[in-house]
Amino acid sequence: MSEPKSASIIADLHYRDPAAALEWLSKVFGVETRMIVKDEAGKIVFSEVNIDGGIVAIVPEQLDIMRSPKAANGVSTQTVQIRFSRNIDDHYDHAKANGATILSEPTTHFFGDRTYIASDLEGHTWSFGQRLPNAGGPPPDGWSIEFPS
Repeated sequence: MSEPKSASIIADLHYRDPAAALEWLSKVFGVETRMIVKDEAGKIVFSEVNIDGGIVAIVPEQLDIMRSPKAANGVSTQTVQIRFSRNIDDHYDHAKANGATILSEPTTHFFGDRTYIASDLEGHTWSFGQRLPNAGGPPPDGWSIEFPS
């Protein structure tokens, strides 16, 4: 008999100012700070936030390749996707009212997810969504959808 498989996937987001990011992410996206590690000078070297059970690490820029989108002319090379069980429109309203840059308004997709996309204070892209049972529709002409497992 094989061992059950389990993994946690945690995204590391690099910020020029992790302390400001933690404050902003809490106010705007509703994250809760779980842990902060500081060096002898009091600078944050690692932190973790929780958002409805999902964990994201908030860390300072490191090396020459681990940078904030601010260091890359605002280009973000990944998106953190958070899927809620709670109402996505309420989260959107709160984020928008508190200063999130909205990149895509809430949209219900043919596969049943309702999502919106926003960027944070340093340009990281966050996609927030909610699976809505029976909300999907047919895919666009020529497209297909599979659920292999």
